[in-house]
Parts: sequence; structure tokens; C-alpha cells
Amino acid sequence: GIVTTMTMTVSPPIDATTSISPHPSNNVGSTSKPLPSVNTLFLWDFDWTIVNCNSDEYVPSQFLGDAETNRRLRDLIETHGPTKWHDCVSSLINACMEESEEGKTCTKSDICKAAANMPYLVDVKGALEDVSKDDTCGQAIVSDGNDVFIGAFLKENGMEHWFTHGIETNFGRWEKKRENNSDGDDVEDNVFTVVHQSTKYGGHSSSCPPNLCKSQVLRESLLPNTSRIGNNSPLEEDGSNTKRRPRIVYVGDGSNDACPALNVLNENDILLARDGKRISKPNTKTGSQEDTIAHDDLAGSNEGSSFPILSMLKKAKEKKGLVPKCRVYAWNSGNELRTLVRSLLDET
Repeated sequence: GIVTTMTMTVSPPIDATTSISPHPSNNVGSTSKPLPSVNTLFLWDFDWTIVNCNSDEYVPSQFLGDAETNRRLRDLIETHGPTKWHDCVSSLINACMEESEEGKTCTKSDICKAAANMPYLVDVKGALEDVSKDDTCGQAIVSDGNDVFIGAFLKENGMEHWFTHGIETNFGRWEKKRENNSDGDDVEDNVFTVVHQSTKYGGHSSSCPPNLCKSQVLRESLLPNTSRIGNNSPLEEDGSNTKRRPRIVYVGDGSNDACPALNVLNENDILLARDGKRISKPNTKTGSQEDTIAHDDLAGSNEGSSFPILSMLKKAKEKKGLVPKCRVYAWNSGNELRTLVRSLLDET
């Protein structure tokens, strides 16, 4: 069963009787054009939701190892500050390429290949595919990751065309840099940078990173441009006209996923919040995972940290008296998520 330790009211589980571009609608970071009309819009976080790891930590760890990646990230964050997370990740990726050795190369292609092999739960992919087959539903990713890692993963796993309403995330960029090598030869190297969305989605929520507030993404990009099938009534700029906009099903695990749950989702919407603990040593996994294998990594282990979204909602209630207006369902395993998603599809 699905279990939650929250003191706030959580609905019981529903009875379950193109190219390398990851954004076919070409709206990564920009959804100014009208999007397809749907009755239900599924919005997915990426890290620890679609993939069963943190992509920013997973990719460099494939070249540096877990311990060294964690050590360097700590040092970089101490130097630059926690608000410069993506600068720290970029620095780490570039260090991987600069320190590349014969027999252990790290090129642009190797980086993308590592991202393509990130672990995911089989039934999470199954849930995404179930939604993709329903013509009354659409899907989008809202992530504080970057489109290089996300795009490589989606393409490798045949998911790149499932996100009809695009991907809102930060931009990963490869830039050419010419310099002299140790032999004095002029060489051209790829340099990785992440371009933040801070100018567009800087946000004002303390639970969100400074460069991407997910409530802003919903209010300013996705909801104003997505209508319910067959309904052309006026829509407020922030998507607040719920007669016009589709039902939202939001799937996520993190602190920044609590923000739209508290500030945007309403009585017609659903939050599928990941509960429980992360698997231990996620950066040693690759590709598809069955629930039984993933859960074996948690058996008798205190290593995995807890997914923070439900504790963030609990704190919001205790400290500010805020509770989500939407229905809230907890899930941990892929099977639990897919069961919930299929039941919600039956409601459409």
C-alpha cells in the first residue's frame, strides 16, 4: 500500500480496479504559442521522478566516481555558494573532460552517453507511455536540470516525443574554446555551460532555487497557453480560469515541487508526491530498474535520504497554515505510480 507519515490530510490511494531535441513542440524555456488542448495535463519533475537519480550528480560521477564527485561539489559550493549550483555542475563536467586520460576518455559524446544511461523505474516509463497514448492528455517536464542531460536520456529511451507540451528547464550549451596544448599546438575544445532561466523564472518562493520557480512556469507559460478540449472561454493570464484550463496532475518529489502544489494547483488538480527514501548509491546504476531491485537497495539501509516534498508540505501547514487545495496521493515505487496514473486516466 501507499503509506505517508504526514499529519496533514492525504487522500487515500485511488482504487485501481525526432531528432536529438527533447522538445518536439520546440518550446523549451518558451511557451508563448498556444499548446494542444487537453482535458488533463501531466506535469513531471525529472530528477528522482522520471529518472531514479539526480542527473547533475550522476553524469560527472560516471567519470570521477561518487566520492570524488561529492568532494568536488562540496568544495565548489563552498567557493561559489549554493545558489550557483549549475555553475558548479558545469565546472565539474569541464573538469571531467580536461582530466580525460587515454583509455578513460571524457568527451562531449561520452557526457551525453552517460546521461542517456541514467537509471529509471520500468513502471515510471510505463506510466509516461500510458499517458502518451491517451489523446485527451498532454505531458510536460518542469525541471531545474538542463536540456542536454534530459534530452540525451529521453532520446536513448524512446521518450522524446511523449512531451506534447514541451520541457521547461535550463539550457545546456557546448561552446568551442581554442587554446594551446602542452605541445604548443592550437586545439579546439568543447566547454559546457548551463544558461539559467533566472531572468524568466526567478521566482519569489523560498522553497525554489533562485533560477527556476515552478509556480511561475505554470502560471506564466504552461497554463495560459493550454485550454481544455472544446472550451474557448476567456483565460486569465495566470491560468486561473479553471473552466478553461485542463486538470493538472503534477508528479514530483522535491522541495521546489511543493511550491506549485501550494500556490497553483486547485481543487480539480492532483499531486502525486514521491514518499519514502532514495535508493542508496544511485550513481552506480544504469538503465531500467524493476521495483524489487530498487527496493532491495533500501532494505536494512539508512543511507538513502528521504524525498522532501511531503515534509515541505507538512512544514507549510505547521508554520504558515498552508495546505494544498488539490488531492494528494503518495507513491514510492514505479508500480504504485503507474497504478495511480492508470486510475486517473480512467477518470478522464
